[in-house]
Amino acid sequence: MRTALALVLSVSALAGVAAQTTTATATLAPASTRVCGQIKHGPHARYQSVVSGIKSDGTTWTVIATGVSCGYAISMSPGLLKQWATARIGAPLKLAGATCLKMTDQGYSGQGTSSGGFLCHKGQGPPTSVFGPATFTARETNPYTVAQIKAFFGIK
Repeated sequence: MRTALALVLSVSALAGVAAQTTTATATLAPASTRVCGQIKHGPHARYQSVVSGIKSDGTTWTVIATGVSCGYAISMSPGLLKQWATARIGAPLKLAGATCLKMTDQGYSGQGTSSGGFLCHKGQGPPTSVFGPATFTARETNPYTVAQIKAFFGIK
């Protein structure tokens, strides 16, 4: 179970969300995926994406939902970010009717572990991907804008 969860976390980590480099390849999101907005002045995160290698350092959080209403995802995110700030990496976060966890990334230096966000699946079963059905995520995405994030993942 731990190995499977670690694999899910590694595969599902956002690619530094909007990080655009010549070596990073964006994963196109399903048509049902929406960038719901950004939460400014959230908890601080400093990490390097395990998918893209892009670094992020700040307090601006982008909420992305696939098959979940943006209203729900945005309204649940502040409470989850409060839990995220004190939870250990990989730990579950509590949300009635959903399964959530603190995602695992690399430390900003590329060494050790850190976390750049959380991932939730609304309903039964663990989250499997940030673009999986009935999921939402919040990732620290400083300095990227919503427009950059949408462009990176091909979200309309």
